[in-house]
Amino acid sequence: MAINLNIKTNSKQVSAKFKKFGAVLPRIIDKGVKQAGFQLVDIIRTKTQKGIDFEDRRFAPYSEGYLKKLQRENKPTAVDLFYTGTMMGALTPSMVKKTGKHKITLAFSRKEEIDKAFFNQVTTDPQRKFFGFNTRTEKIINKSFEKFVKDELRKFKL
Repeated sequence: MAINLNIKTNSKQVSAKFKKFGAVLPRIIDKGVKQAGFQLVDIIRTKTQKGIDFEDRRFAPYSEGYLKKLQRENKPTAVDLFYTGTMMGALTPSMVKKTGKHKITLAFSRKEEIDKAFFNQVTTDPQRKFFGFNTRTEKIINKSFEKFVKDELRKFKL
């Protein structure tokens, strides 16, 4: 006595879905990482405009001499690293560059603005560290990245 059992599977469809998934996922991740870079540029600009460093502390005040210069020129005296707008203007989404597998780099577009940023970030005393991010910002960007990837994968009905 023998029993024959025939089982139909959808292994070809499943295999095709996995193959499609393998091809689509790296592109989605790269797109999400670049979008995260754009979000970080926006966060840096917003915090700097509010006079807050990347660790959510107020910038140190300007020196008396610099404050007098700003007042003579009728410029705002709030510590927001904004004099002409060229430094923060040089930090644009077009300067978010892919620099490796699932990796991007933010940069300033002109040498003069790089020097200004370096002065504010490193050489001036007290330092005004605006170019960076903290754990809280990282969590916000991670959450946005995960949502983006989920939404993109849903579009492909994987």
